[in-house]
Order: sequence, then structure tokens, then C-alpha cells
Amino acid sequence: MKVEVREKSENFIEAPSLDDLVSDAAELLPQQAPLHAFVHHNTLHHFEHLPFEEAAIAASKILGTEGFQSEAAFRSHIESGRILDRDLVETVRDGEHAREETIFEGGPTVREFRLFRLQHLFEIPTGASLRWQLEEGGAASKLRSDLSTERRNQILALGSEDEELAQIWGALERVAEVEVKVGTCVGPRWRDRLYAAFGSDTDCEVHPCLIRLSAAFLDQGVAYWAMPDRDRGFLSAVRRLYGLRFGPPFPWADGLGLKLREQESEGWSAEETVEWALDEMQVSDLDRAEVIRSTLLSLRGWAGMMREIELHPDRAPVEAPPASLMDYLAVQLCLDLFAARAAVREHLGNGKTLSDVSRPVSPRAKQNLALVYEAYALAQLSDLPLETFQSRDVAKLWMQAVSDFDSIERRRVLHRAYERRHRVEVLDAIAKAPLKISRLDSPVPLFQTIFCIDDREESLRRHLEQVQPDVETFGYAGFFGVAMDYQGLDDVRSKPLCPVVIKPQHLVREVAEAPGDAKGYSRAMKRKAFAQHASSVGARTLVRGGLISSLLGPLLIMPLVGHALFPRIARRIGEWFDKGGIERPATRLVIEAPPDLDVEEAIRAGYSVEEMADIVESALRTMSLDPAASSLVIVVGHGSSSLNNPHEAAHDCGATGGGRGGPNARAFAGMANHSAVRELLASRGMTIPKTTWFLGAYHNTCDDGVTFYDEDLAPEQVMETIGVAKRRFRAACEMDAHERCRRFETAPLKVSRKRALADVQEHAVDLAQPRPEYGHATNAVCIVGRRDLTRDLFLDRRAFLVSYDPTSDPKGELLAPLLLSVGPVGAGINLEYYFSFVDPSGYGSGTKLPHNISGLVGVMDGHASDLRTGLPWQMVEIHEPVRLLTIVEAGVPILEKVLAEHAALRGLVGNGWIQFVSRDPESGSLAVFERGGFRPYVPESVERGVAQDSVSYYGGRRGHLPPVWLKDAEVA
Repeated sequence: MKVEVREKSENFIEAPSLDDLVSDAAELLPQQAPLHAFVHHNTLHHFEHLPFEEAAIAASKILGTEGFQSEAAFRSHIESGRILDRDLVETVRDGEHAREETIFEGGPTVREFRLFRLQHLFEIPTGASLRWQLEEGGAASKLRSDLSTERRNQILALGSEDEELAQIWGALERVAEVEVKVGTCVGPRWRDRLYAAFGSDTDCEVHPCLIRLSAAFLDQGVAYWAMPDRDRGFLSAVRRLYGLRFGPPFPWADGLGLKLREQESEGWSAEETVEWALDEMQVSDLDRAEVIRSTLLSLRGWAGMMREIELHPDRAPVEAPPASLMDYLAVQLCLDLFAARAAVREHLGNGKTLSDVSRPVSPRAKQNLALVYEAYALAQLSDLPLETFQSRDVAKLWMQAVSDFDSIERRRVLHRAYERRHRVEVLDAIAKAPLKISRLDSPVPLFQTIFCIDDREESLRRHLEQVQPDVETFGYAGFFGVAMDYQGLDDVRSKPLCPVVIKPQHLVREVAEAPGDAKGYSRAMKRKAFAQHASSVGARTLVRGGLISSLLGPLLIMPLVGHALFPRIARRIGEWFDKGGIERPATRLVIEAPPDLDVEEAIRAGYSVEEMADIVESALRTMSLDPAASSLVIVVGHGSSSLNNPHEAAHDCGATGGGRGGPNARAFAGMANHSAVRELLASRGMTIPKTTWFLGAYHNTCDDGVTFYDEDLAPEQVMETIGVAKRRFRAACEMDAHERCRRFETAPLKVSRKRALADVQEHAVDLAQPRPEYGHATNAVCIVGRRDLTRDLFLDRRAFLVSYDPTSDPKGELLAPLLLSVGPVGAGINLEYYFSFVDPSGYGSGTKLPHNISGLVGVMDGHASDLRTGLPWQMVEIHEPVRLLTIVEAGVPILEKVLAEHAALRGLVGNGWIQFVSRDPESGSLAVFERGGFRPYVPESVERGVAQDSVSYYGGRRGHLPPVWLKDAEVA
């Protein structure tokens, strides 16, 4: 066949390719890794080029989700004092709501009307509820029950209020009439068209089938029978499975098996299959993008996971199948096509095809009675004479004002007021921080600690400083600059422990100190694994499963009962049985690269001395940590472990890509203790005394336990200090657990510290506990600056604390890379919590109660549903959805320079995905980034809130608390 080649004219615009259309649609899919590698990210990553509020609204229209809290929620915030009237006034006065023109002559200005509307939030009935109120309840001629006494008396004085109100309703109703227009209300996807035409939802046929196929293909070893031929790809595996002689076992799939066999025998590619399906469904070139997008979004959880495994096969828990989103789309379109054909035959008769279905259209509503109801209610609530609204011109203008300030616009403004109150509380407290900060004024620290910047470590640092006033604490990203692939002694393969945007180039392994111990341990673990695997597989077979159930069933009930009734005791017994006499040998990390290091390898074993020195130097200089100030520096990584929590990785360290930061802390300490590293650092002007020792540690944020690494390597002269530090950590962890317990409804408000620690330990091992910990559910603030800026400030476990000393970085050279690191990470955590809270079903994964793990990659509701992405409600239920308030201790000129030079940070700040504030290190003045520039902040309160200590402040209260100073230090 001869192919005619046409030259492109100057005006010819080439249609986007199929690959481009699929790639564009893929941007709207969730970018969530499998459960074991869960990392927080901006839920609306595809909309980051837009300002935050516009993005929230645009995403809502495409995904059918909510971008802000409901009006009912905001109404409760106003009633509780969480939003003050002053916040509403200031917010409405700002920006596009500040227009002073009147709505009509003698009426309120736009600003006055909008403030009035926000001060009168009420439910607007729709549908059947509205019809009932109008027809049976007489809403169109009765006074509202929420009128003030003065307004009610004013209306009653008119004489016949029923007649007067009916006239007002009639005037508003008449101007609400619109010309009847016929418009297409159905998208180009066949499911939507058939549903509009016949009430037949083909997704109910296709989705259960597609879910089973996707789950089987992506399964990571849970299924007893693996999906055959999945090594050939999803499309080919489905063709071979459903192309068997008897075809797929569905009445609607008549002819599908034959077509799949034909495609497989002729070697159709996924692209060819998609093209064929779109042509068969009569999809025009103009509709292709929307059809592909809406098709993939119809099961966006599974489609998103297919895409993630395709792009990041290394994130698969065990082994990644050759996933392809194009394969997935080809399968779904084929299923959609045959289900649509079956629906047409069912409703129009045999022999009918898709061509016989006319495009459904629907007329627009003739009247928007809900809008009339709203305008009518506001007319009653206003202080204007009722007869004013009988004028057609006034009624029309009033209706327009009500329509312009619809629910979305109201919630947008209410959200600003909600954030404003929180911002004022935090900035007013920061404004009272000591102006002059000098290291010389501080006592010589007994020991120093480096924590992750994580908001959950804020309280532990605060309590540690309380029990050991001469301790110095720092905050640094929890991978501590050690971006590595890590393989622990019990790990089958290595895993990255670094931010997801970094691809590690170094492998660090944990090995047994004595080679002989390693061999014996390995053999014992293999025997144990073999026995567990045989038991697990046998339990799912007919004969062995029956024998196991009959013989061991009663015994297996006992652990279940124990975990439910006595979680901590059952956990100890379980750990004893798990060990089975196997003692884990003493281990070391292999950090240093061998002498014959091959720098060309993608993943190299260990680090060179120069690379280790660079890591240590960068961290210490960024934090301005003086290693000569004390004899002991403790580096504390963190993670979380709980018994029954599919989203456990979401509680781990985001800086390690959803892993646990203990190995990173251990590796950093080993690098800083390395004699050759110290010699190289000394040549660069950074001296670490021989008397200073770095000790790695790991904090479990779920049970508040702390593990210390390689204590036996520490020199004798520092052992006493280590002993003191461990005792202080134990005390601080008890206090931390006590503070955490106030947020658990199951824990009494009055509880001792020891009982509180026991409670959080029980939460971690309780089989029935849906809230082992609340993770980042209180995050709201990020403070980049010296610790002295916030030391003695109660921040309620809500702040990421990042150590940075502006006096040692006058040009901001260290600040830019620091902000480029903590800005996106903090924003990703904050925004995922935000969206999972404001729409727990659309953006979050809903309640945990019906969740079932599917193939180790995600969770479903019940036995079959779309993969649920985002965070479960039990992780976010106490969250306050505010954008991250990022306060940086640096002058405005330096921050403006950083923003101008770094587009990624400029977009994050300029588009309002975070709130950005400058705190001048010299004057202490604050400036908030608003409307494209920094604007001076004037504190609302001149008083400094003071509390005796943390316990006296939070004691007896469960809700969020504003910052308060814990001792009356001198105020500049």
C-alpha cells in the first residue's frame, strides 16, 4: 500500500500523538508509591503552575472533589472562635473583595455585602428538600427563625408580612427566569452517554473485572496462583487469559475472547489496540483527549499504581512486573467497548450498534430556585427595607451579587480567614522572641543532639531541653545528607534511604561483626523463613489447609485473643517465639568504599573519604554546629512501627523516602568519627576534637522508644556522658508520650507519665488500634532559623524545625539549597494532609475500617474497589487544614534573591502553596509574602503569652493550642 506524504503548511497544527495524550492524562493520576514506600507529596502536583486556590477549584471541577472545607465546618469555626469577626473583616477588605461600588443605589457596597454574607452562613436546601420547604413548609412567605428581634419587629410592623414576603419572593423568582437552552450535558465517554440514555452503567460491569486483572498483575506474591504470562506485560497477559477457548465468563463480553485472540496472533501493539478501540467507539479527534483522561480517571487508583510501577519499578515491594499505562488503557478500552455494545443490544435489540444511539442532551434548568431561596433569605436578614426588593432592577442586581459570591467563593474567603487566625497566633508569638541571640549567653552543652526536622520531634526536643537545660538541639533533614541504598542484615535487597527526588549512588550494607556469626544467623533465618512460607502456603490449600485448621486452629486463636485483650504481653511473647532461639549478631555498617573504587558504577559500595567529609562538613556548616562545644553529639533518626497499620510507611521519615532514618543516623555518626575524614576536615578549617564522639540513634515515634547504635565503639571518656544522655532521653520520651496522649480520645486526660508511655506502647502493638499514632496530623508551621528563636516556645508538635544560622551565611549561599530541600518536602507533607482532610473520600482513602491490602501495593475498600490513595481519616481527623506557614530567619533582600534565582521555590511561594514569612535577624521584624511581594507584619497582640511549663499549658485539653512562651525570658 502506497502511503501519501503530505507536506505541512505553515498553518498546519499537528494533532498530539497518542503517547502525548496518555502522558498528559497520567499527570492527573495519583503519584503514590506502593504502601511500603509511601512518601507524602502534593496531591495536586499537576496543578502547581496555578495559584493554590485556583488549583484547588480547577482540580475539583475535573476530579469531582472539594478544595476547601464545607460551609458548615466554617460556620462551626466561627461559632467556636477559631475564626474571629476581625479575621472576616480583614480578609474581605483584602484583594478582589475590597470593591467599594454599591450593588444598587442605596444598597451595600460589594465589600459590605460579602462581609454580611459571611456573617450569615446558613444551609441552602436543594432538590426535593427545597421543593418540600416551598410547597409544604411555606418558606416563600414565612419569616426566618434566625432573624434578630429588631429585624423581626421591623418586618412585623409592616402589617401583612406574609403578603410582603411573597411579593419579595415573586420579584426574585421572576428575575431568575432564564431562556431554555438545549446543551450537551454528557461527556464523550460511552459509559456516560449510555447512562444518560438508558440508566445503564457499564462501569459496573467493567470495573470489577479490571480491578481483578490489575490486582493479579501487580500482585507481589500474596496470591497463591500468580497471573500467567504477566512477564509479557499486562495487555498480552489479559489477551492470553481471556482469549482462551471459552473466553471471559461474562455475558456482556460476547466476542471479546475472539477479538483478543486475533489481536495476539497478529501482534497488535498497545497503541494499535487503543487506536482501534477509539475508532470502534466513534471517538473524534477532538474528543480523544477527554475520553482517554476520563477513562483513566474512572479507576485512577489502579491506573496510577500501574503508572508508578512503570516509571519506578525499583519501588515494587518484591519484584516489578512490566507495567505499562498504555497496556492498561488498551485493556480498559476493549472492555468498555464490548460492555457498551452489550448495553446497546440489551436496550435497543439485537443487531443494533453504537451508531444507533443518539447523543443524549438535556435542557438547562429554567430557574435556579436554590439561588432564589438564598437571595430571599438574605433579603430578610439584611437591614434594608423589604419593599426595596420589589423593584425588578434591584432584585436583579441583588440576585447577581448573591450569584457572584457563590459557595466556592465564600469558602475560598473563609479559608483565608481560617488561615489568618492561625498565622496571627504564630507570628505574634515569634515577634516576642529574643532579639539578640548569642552563643556566648548559653551554657556549655553537656551533649548536642541532631534530630530530623520532623514536627513530631519538636516536642521531644522541647522536653529534652527541659530535663537537661544544658543540651543543645539541632534540626536537619532526617537522611542527614547520607543518600544511600541500604541493605540491612535481614533485608533481601537494598532500598533507597533518601528523598525521592535523589537517586542514590552508594550502597551501604549492615554486616555481622564476626563472619562466623553471619553464616549461622543466615542459615537459621532461612530455616525459619522456609517454615513460615510452607505454613502460609499450606493454609491456602485444600488438604493442608484443612489439617492446619483442625489441628492448630484452637492454638492459633490464642495469639489473636492475646493481641486483642493484652497487646503488650502478647507482643513480648510473640517476639520470643519469633526469635526461636536465633540471636541476632552484633553488626557494623560498611560505610567506606574499598580501595579499588569504581567511580563509573551506577551504585558503588560505600563512600570515599572525600565524599564522607563533604557530607559531614555540609551538615555541620548548615546547622552551625560546633563539634568542639561538647564531647558527645547524638544523631537521631526516626521512624514508626505498629502492628496493624497498612500506612505505616506514611509515619516513617519523609526525608528517607518513607524509610526509617536510623541507618542514616548511624552512617553519619560513623563518617564523623572516621579519623581520615576528620583529618581532611581539619585541612578545610573544620576541626573535630579527638575528645568529641558522634553516636547514632533511632527514635520510634509510635512507641517513643530510643535505640542507640555502636555504643561499644565509644571511647571510655565519653561513656559517662552517654549514660546521662540515655537517662535524659528516657525521661524526655515519657514526657513526650504524656503530651501525645492528650490527643487520643481513648486515653484519660489525667494520666501519669509512666502510664502514658505504656499507653503509646500499647497503641503500637494493638491489633485493633486504627490510630497507632497521628503522624503529621498537626503539622502547620516550618521554622528555618536558630534554635534560640524558638527555644522555650510551646509549638504543640506542629512545627518543622530546621537549624540555620543567618549570621554565618551573610550572602545566603547555604540558605538556597536548604530551602530547596525543606520547602518541597514540608509542602508535600502539609498538602497531602490538607487535601485528605478537606475531602476524605475524593483525595483521601476514607476510613480504615473496610480497608484490605491488595497485593502489598495498596488498599481497597472491601474485596474489590479502586485503590484508595491519600491518607485514611484516622490519620487526619485532628488535622487543621492550613497551608504550611514557613518562617525563615533571613532578611527580605536575601529571600528575594533566593526566590529570583530558583524557579521551583519561586513557584511554591509565588503561587501560594506555602505561606512564606521573613524574620529579619537584625531587627526581628516580620514580613509576609503576599500578592507578589513581602509586606511588613504588624502584630495584633502586644502581650506575651506565658505558661509555667508544657504540662501546665496543655494539661486537660485535647484540641490545638496557640504558641506560648514557657518562661518569661527578656523580650527585646
